[in-house]
Amino acid sequence: MSQRQDQSSTRALVGVWKCLGLGMSGVSLRALVLASVALALLGCTTPDAVRQFTAMATEGAAQSRPLVQDITASCIRKQLADRPLNEIADVTAEVTNTCKEFSDQEPNLLGAVTVLTQYLNALAQLAADQTVTYDKQIDAFAAAVQPVGNFQTAHVTAIKGLAKFLFDAAASGYQRKKLGNAVKAADVDITTLADALGKIIGTDYDRLLRNEEESDRTRYREALRGDSNRTAQLLLQERWRQDLATLTGKRRAAQDYVAILTKIRDGHRQLAAQVNHWDAQQLVQILKPYAGTIKDLMTDFRTAYFSQPTA
Repeated sequence: MSQRQDQSSTRALVGVWKCLGLGMSGVSLRALVLASVALALLGCTTPDAVRQFTAMATEGAAQSRPLVQDITASCIRKQLADRPLNEIADVTAEVTNTCKEFSDQEPNLLGAVTVLTQYLNALAQLAADQTVTYDKQIDAFAAAVQPVGNFQTAHVTAIKGLAKFLFDAAASGYQRKKLGNAVKAADVDITTLADALGKIIGTDYDRLLRNEEESDRTRYREALRGDSNRTAQLLLQERWRQDLATLTGKRRAAQDYVAILTKIRDGHRQLAAQVNHWDAQQLVQILKPYAGTIKDLMTDFRTAYFSQPTA
């Protein structure tokens, strides 16, 4: 074997050793060879399975921004729809104040989603044997966040817990071998945060959209009764169908996002439950369906929320 081939083989064996999450200090060539045999039998499928799941989970969790921002907007649209048809007045301050509980809650929701996605991305980085990096604005957010509306003390605690993990992982230079412990320690916070976001978007936001739909229906009926022009009536009916389709799409997208959060929560729980005895092939079989379902849900989410109704 040439010197170049020998060096290439050694580098490959070193890569195997690192893939198994082991240090290089005092490692003999024999140990590296044994490690290569282990890799041939098991592969690096355990971290790969985690990386693929967490990468898809990161993208899925990040879909919520338009929903979160539409919570307050839906409340305002409902308030405006309830105003008299013949009213000509600037009621911005009045309706904004009526919806203040939702606008006050919005920064917490957006921040919580950021923390969740950054945590999941950190797991993907660890699984890929990379150094953890994250948005440092999370530190300030976690230090200042307070309960507001339906975002309660337990949810704030979960944010602070995940933010602390991110800080520690980046500051201490966590490596892949820390992956299992990180998943196990953070599982309660992930469950708390996923359930909180799921309830607010799947229940509170859904209720707001239903209320908005009812107010819109009433307003269109009043407008139709007040205009006997057949052409105007047809235009109003068509506009109503478009508005109804938009609201229906948003409600469907909200349920898709709740399902995404559920898959993230349950997939993470599976990781935490088996952290001390991860089996490569078993983990692939467990996590692959979660990642696949999240991908499908994201496709449906985008279709439901962003597709505009056509005449």
